[in-house]
Amino acid sequence: MTSRDPQHNKHFCIFDYFLDGVFLRWEEVKGECPVLIRGQEWIVSLEDGTKIATTIVEIQDISESECRIFLRSC
Repeated sequence: MTSRDPQHNKHFCIFDYFLDGVFLRWEEVKGECPVLIRGQEWIVSLEDGTKIATTIVEIQDISESECRIFLRSC
């Protein structure tokens, strides 16, 4: 799920986070994208610096470079 940006020759992916069914935030990751596995614990950092411990419930591919990550609170 990585995409090559030919103009800058970089890899990137976009994650849309949903926590307990509600949209939480989106994040663009440059470089190597992390491997995501259902049941994996995942820490989401909010813009204000708050970190939320979650578990990945489902991963839904939207395009080659974007996916939705459905999380539940720990």
